Amino acid sequence: MRQVVFFLILFTGLVQVGLSLAEPPPLLHARLKIEGVHKKSSARKIHEALLSVPGVKKADVKIPRKWLIFRDYNNVNAIVEFEQGSLTSETLIRAVEQISEPLNIYKVKFIE
Repeated sequence: MRQVVFFLILFTGLVQVGLSLAEPPPLLHARLKIEGVHKKSSARKIHEALLSVPGVKKADVKIPRKWLIFRDYNNVNAIVEFEQGSLTSETLIRAVEQISEPLNIYKVKFIE
């Protein structure tokens, strides 16, 4: 009886180790162009909205500089990393457009 219990514990441990060594599914990337952003705090809200979508692992909202000190809010992009098969581009677009406010209405386009 002890041998059977030992074997089951050993086998269960090997299975758990084998599962932890399995590679995670590959991450896909999406790039979104976001219109309607007028301030840096809006970019933070967009970042949080994208991260709240199930399956999203990383989101980076970029506001490029225009000239030396000004930001170019006409060219705001978001790069999103997500698990394969977990969501669609429409899900990401809806997540951003749903947080629009009366003075900040976001329009999102899927680039790639």
